[in-house]
Amino acid sequence: MSSASPSSFVVAYRLDGQGSGTPLDHEALSRAWHHDDAQLWMHLDFTHKDVDHFLGTIAELDEDIIEALTEEDTRPRVAVFKGGRITTLRGINLNPGADPDDLVSLRVWLTENRLITVRRRPLQSITRVRAYLDAGEGARNVGELMAGMADTLVDRVGDLTHQIDDALSELEERQTVQDAPAITNEELTDIRQPLITLRRFMEPQYHCLARLAEDDIFDETARLWLREASNQLFRYVEDFRAMQERALILQEQIWNSHNERLNERMYLMAIITAVFLPLTFLTGLLGINVGGIPGAASPAGFAVVVVLSMLVGAGVMGILKKWRWW
Repeated sequence: MSSASPSSFVVAYRLDGQGSGTPLDHEALSRAWHHDDAQLWMHLDFTHKDVDHFLGTIAELDEDIIEALTEEDTRPRVAVFKGGRITTLRGINLNPGADPDDLVSLRVWLTENRLITVRRRPLQSITRVRAYLDAGEGARNVGELMAGMADTLVDRVGDLTHQIDDALSELEERQTVQDAPAITNEELTDIRQPLITLRRFMEPQYHCLARLAEDDIFDETARLWLREASNQLFRYVEDFRAMQERALILQEQIWNSHNERLNERMYLMAIITAVFLPLTFLTGLLGINVGGIPGAASPAGFAVVVVLSMLVGAGVMGILKKWRWW
């Protein structure tokens, strides 16, 4: 492979068991993968064509495992294969210009001393765990490393949850203020749309993390991290449900306010129609082009008709008031 051509190889580390790691290039990784008992992590980008070289030639994974790691459409899941586990997780897309609900997938192959993570787009969570390793404050083994990635993904979900909750609370407050700007459908949609996506993926992700927290392939520390991450994610899933219900109540309030204003206008139009209906009949009757119309030859005829119309209008309004229609 030419070093100038794009490669699926992103980064690799050899963990020292003390919280630090040594970065490995492609050649060093190839030598160490089958001849070094140390904990090794390989991170790949499967959008490049040579991903099969790393998964098939270097890691020597079976075809079904490679297919699971590189499939296009994924949902959070855990699958047990001979010798290891496959996990697919989702994280918040924090890349510049990305929509928060455009979640990024992380595909994981884990054995007792090997970890392979596969991405399609960059994940800030990977950058974070790499920084911990470079600072000597990271995972001691690949199980803890994978648990740390999951924990970081959940932290990012929490950040987005708080942002959505603040935005929804602001809309709810505006709804209660008399002179506040009206809430638009676009504003409410901007909140409800990510909640649908987050709940769709984070609920099964909680079950994945809870299952991994009981897996013997992890040590006690890693299981503790996974357990805490799953508990935290479960709380966020409950928050998603609550926010969906709050958004639905807010939508119903907007509809009710709109219907009330519409009913008030229609009621006013009905009152005006009821008042002017007899006047229209009266003016229509007096306006017919036949002889014998009373007051047609009298100079005071117009004034009499005006006074009569006012009396009829006042009488109709009085009747409506008496019947409590107005």
